[in-house]
Amino acid sequence: MFSILLNNPQMADGKALFHADHGNLATKSGINTASIDAARVLMGKQKDGTAFLNIRPKFLLCDIADEGAAKVALESGFEVGAAEKSNTVPNSVRNIASVISDGRLSGHNGWYLNADPVAQDTIEVLYLDGQQAPVLEQQNGWSTDGVEFKVRLDAAAKAWDAKGMVKTPKN
Repeated sequence: MFSILLNNPQMADGKALFHADHGNLATKSGINTASIDAARVLMGKQKDGTAFLNIRPKFLLCDIADEGAAKVALESGFEVGAAEKSNTVPNSVRNIASVISDGRLSGHNGWYLNADPVAQDTIEVLYLDGQQAPVLEQQNGWSTDGVEFKVRLDAAAKAWDAKGMVKTPKN
């Protein structure tokens, strides 16, 4: 899944997953109340034809180094700005998403809001022949006492729709 975010693959329309024409590429910003709200608005304004989809974020994905800033921005009672926190303005994005941070996003210049994949197509993991559990094979040793095991899981990830994901490049 992370390789899809990092590689920004081409979609069926010939444009990258995160592209201005898809309406899912926000203005460069760090993680704060205003930037999360801007990404939320982009997601909420996605359309299917002329109908607004009103998609809501469920996850904020970021580099593990940004996890603290993401949690502060999403969990604070008051607005978190780019340089400071307010003690008077309520935080409009409080608890709108859960933070998922991962080292595989380290050094990557951006963070993401993703919709609930159950409600909106985003990235799907596909399994060969629908086999979602690992295949375990074993073989008894002939020349040595023991058993050899082989474990295999045939899976791939694919981005299905750009509407349920928003990327915000970092400054």
